[in-house]
Amino acid sequence: MVKGMKPDHVGGACEAMTQVFALLGKRWSGLIVATLLDGPARFSQIVRLVPGVSERMLSGRLTELAAAGLVVREVDDGPPVNVRYRLTSRGEALRPALAELERWGNEQLLGSAGSSRTSHSVG
Repeated sequence: MVKGMKPDHVGGACEAMTQVFALLGKRWSGLIVATLLDGPARFSQIVRLVPGVSERMLSGRLTELAAAGLVVREVDDGPPVNVRYRLTSRGEALRPALAELERWGNEQLLGSAGSSRTSHSVG
């Protein structure tokens, strides 16, 4: 047993962790949430801020994140009609966990190279 893990974690992963990684472990999902931690954004803004994500993939991921209760799509009447995406309180609750993952990544994966790379700040 790993130090600090509860008995229900024996054998690798508990049910909650399995669900977390099934959702946020999908490519782009974590970066989309991290991007929205800076505040609501239009679809085109998110495409620009998440390097490499296609419009089709972003649309699918936003739909999944909305179904999970992390993101909400808001339509402001126009003209012109303005559609924005924002985190729900459930999505916002990921802030401390994502900040810790960012810290760990900077320390353990990027090392000294971390200072020269751009990252999404979630803190």
